[in-house]
Amino acid sequence: MINRRPVRDKTTWISYLQATCFAWFIFGFGGALQFLREDLELSRTLVSFHSLAMAFGSVTAGIATSSIIKRTGRGRMLRYCSILLATGILFFTLGRSLPFTLIGVALTACAGSLIIQGTASYLSYQQKQAAPAAISELHAIASSIGLLAPVLVGIGVTVGFGWRPGIQVSAVCVLLIEFARGKDTDTYGPKSQVDVESGHHDLPGDMPSIFWWSWLAVVCTASVEFSMLLWSPEVLTTQGGLTKGASAAALATVVGGMSVGRLVGARLTSKFDSESLYRASLVISFVGFLGFWLSSSATVMLVSLTVTGLGMSLHFPFGFERALRASGGRPDRGGGRLSIGSGLASGIAPFALGAMADQIGIQSAYAIVPISMILAIFIAWFRPVKTSH
Repeated sequence: MINRRPVRDKTTWISYLQATCFAWFIFGFGGALQFLREDLELSRTLVSFHSLAMAFGSVTAGIATSSIIKRTGRGRMLRYCSILLATGILFFTLGRSLPFTLIGVALTACAGSLIIQGTASYLSYQQKQAAPAAISELHAIASSIGLLAPVLVGIGVTVGFGWRPGIQVSAVCVLLIEFARGKDTDTYGPKSQVDVESGHHDLPGDMPSIFWWSWLAVVCTASVEFSMLLWSPEVLTTQGGLTKGASAAALATVVGGMSVGRLVGARLTSKFDSESLYRASLVISFVGFLGFWLSSSATVMLVSLTVTGLGMSLHFPFGFERALRASGGRPDRGGGRLSIGSGLASGIAPFALGAMADQIGIQSAYAIVPISMILAIFIAWFRPVKTSH
């Protein structure tokens, strides 16, 4: 019988919590963006450049990841990424001009993308058949804790502390995690020249064609996720009538749905194959989004956002894992390609949405989301990836 239940040792928990620090920033970022826009007196188009900065950081990470891992080992890379993540968050929150905040987002996205790649590749190596459950559990914990980020941002604004302290929490926590990791980073992946036969490194050869179909599905869902996280607070304000503080805090409905979905999804993998769960998640998010997009009732919109988050919960962890599975034994290279694709999507889609919103209104601009969802659903159904037996 296949063991699909993850082993939760110290290295697994360190991986979970390090990824959580990046998730905290991502989930708080969408709520903070409307306040940053006010602080710097920016249009939607100009503030959307932050999503392009995020894309730049993620793409840079995707291009560099293989060479970094070969030179430093995956474990040491993860340590450096914690330092870079904290630095980027400080640039973003302490900067008082657009160039500083853009640099901060780029650094944070670069570090975070490397963290996601590194932890997913490590868990894929360490957990074997339990990798889908472990990666889903990682994202479940990250979203469960990260849902507090938009809440703290909203509370901070409401009580007069501002939005910045709610984001800065993750900079402190990621450094504490490095103290907990200790000196032994080679456990997470040594240098290739030190231990070529360890199993931590990629097989030679080209990526299979099925990988690129899986890659495209991840690109589509990344477009959806970041468009929702960055712009749904403004839709709640303009279309649902909520105050800006309330709409920032209400982003927790999406993150809460994602948290519940990932917790449940991690357990469902012991009974159902991840392909079926992935397809179901795409359909659920599509139905939830239609309720949010087409309604002007704040209550209906919040419930629909929760359903959307529930479906979105499995998009990235299962999409990422299935693409690594489709890579044919090349998880580090596959992770790099996924970082490039999802990074571009996470930057270009929200930027296009913001720029279009200045011209045609944010509701019409949101048509980007259902188009991306339909394409992902088509790929999941007609280009499946074989599961391990």
